[in-house]
Amino acid sequence: MENRVKNQQIAQIGARLPARTDQRRMRLRDLVSLSGSEMLNRILSADSPHEFISKLPCEDFFWLVKKVGENDSLALLELASADQWQYLLDLELWKRDRLDVSQTSHWLRLLQQADCRQLVKWLFITGEYLAYYHFSKTLEVVMINTKDEILDLPDGFFSLDGVFYIRVIDPEYRESIENIIHVMADENHNKYKFLLLRLANVLPAEVEEEMYRLRNLRLAEHGFLPHKEAIAVYSPLDPAILKTEVIQALPNVILNEETRDMVPVIPLAQTETSNLFMDTVSGIRDPLFLDRLRLEFAGLANQILSADGIMCHEIEDSVEACKKAARIVNLAIERACDTDLSSAEKLLKLHSLVSLFRVGFGMALKLKWEAERWFKKSWFYRQELNPGFWGEHWGGVLKGLLAKRPRYYVGSSEKEEYRDFEWLSDLGKCLEILRGLMVLDGLLERLTVSYRIKDLPCSTSVTCYSFLFNLWGRLLLKLGPSFSGISLGQARDLLGRLRKQDRRTPYRMPGFETVFINDFLSHAANSDPEAASILEKVLSQMWKEFQGEYKLVSISDLDARYSKFLTIEIPR
Repeated sequence: MENRVKNQQIAQIGARLPARTDQRRMRLRDLVSLSGSEMLNRILSADSPHEFISKLPCEDFFWLVKKVGENDSLALLELASADQWQYLLDLELWKRDRLDVSQTSHWLRLLQQADCRQLVKWLFITGEYLAYYHFSKTLEVVMINTKDEILDLPDGFFSLDGVFYIRVIDPEYRESIENIIHVMADENHNKYKFLLLRLANVLPAEVEEEMYRLRNLRLAEHGFLPHKEAIAVYSPLDPAILKTEVIQALPNVILNEETRDMVPVIPLAQTETSNLFMDTVSGIRDPLFLDRLRLEFAGLANQILSADGIMCHEIEDSVEACKKAARIVNLAIERACDTDLSSAEKLLKLHSLVSLFRVGFGMALKLKWEAERWFKKSWFYRQELNPGFWGEHWGGVLKGLLAKRPRYYVGSSEKEEYRDFEWLSDLGKCLEILRGLMVLDGLLERLTVSYRIKDLPCSTSVTCYSFLFNLWGRLLLKLGPSFSGISLGQARDLLGRLRKQDRRTPYRMPGFETVFINDFLSHAANSDPEAASILEKVLSQMWKEFQGEYKLVSISDLDARYSKFLTIEIPR
């Protein structure tokens, strides 16, 4: 009762929130589909671009900069807040646990070009550690203690006060760093002198370690957990937890426009997918609930990037993480709610997106484990054959299941060859193919025993199709049983026999599908009925592919180079 009243009060507050935040979000969603140049023009031509940019959540600002392009984003950097700068630098300057000096010089040059005075103010206060570390790596500083001291300094040194003589080590960034130094001296000469004086005593390793600690604390608030913690997002959860109905109170932290401004919009808007999860989200009318999902989704996508070891990421990496999050969450929703969007909305209220992701990934992981158990004891693995042995599609499916993090094989002709599992039908199709490979693998092993086949063709182009059709063709032609190929003449003779009842194209080869299936089913006579049924279905599919491949091919046009199912040996 108390939670219900509390939620009603928060919802009423949310309904009274000013509309400016929602207007800003609508503008952001409109920008997502634009090119970088169009996006920049739209922002700069709008009313109050400074207010629009400076109030964006850090994640959304980072996305805009990456979309526009680093070198074209000076106008955005000039309009940004110090927090937005810090978030961008936290993601861009580090390679694992080391600060990249070249990247730091690059971004300091951009910020100097955007607003050098604001950069200097930031380096004096919030970015003090960065200033000490970077200048210790990029500057040579010589101090003259007395007026009578004479130094023979090489070219490149300059001084603003006759005391500190400075030289920038990297000529590529000399101009930008010298500009920063000039503005530092002009902004606050005492702080400028104090910084140069302390450079001699800076221990870069200690400063870098402290910077890394502070950076991780800041990024953790956005979902970028340390890798060892972030990897927990891939630990599976039993789908049974989705049946629990522990009521969760809506978060009571989003009570005004300022805190709503901190909620990222773009991550949930760039999933590039349409499924149950996204349909449910699009139908939510409660602004606070929707903000909770936006926050969770942005955090989930960032945690995925951390778990995958992608910290200095490009816009494509961000989009891929968002697509992965939306697809795998959808898998859990479909498992629990089928296609009922009202049930899906209730599920989203009861469970965090991280929990749903772990449930969905666990379902894919369960299929991967089944594939691995079979793979390690399979006949084809013992023969040192690779997944490509099963053909392009079946091999692609198996390769996707055996990946470190299992993925669904879409096909080499598609835009993306692999994607993350999104629907129960994805799992069902892969499971069906896996079971088919299991029984086919068992058949091939029995055939090697029955026909005493010891030497297997060693070409990388051999497949299970060529093994079976080579053997079957040789048996029809009364040749010695083997998985090896046949001559061009023998191949023509074989197709002639199969087409005896065909008068014209397309050649249907009537009756031989049954012969092909029964000939191989006879070697699986002791198999259980389910395995025999699966094998019959697989053999039927293989025959249909064989028939489709040769139904329009004239016997005189047979060519060893293009024979997919029969291996035609070329005389040497």
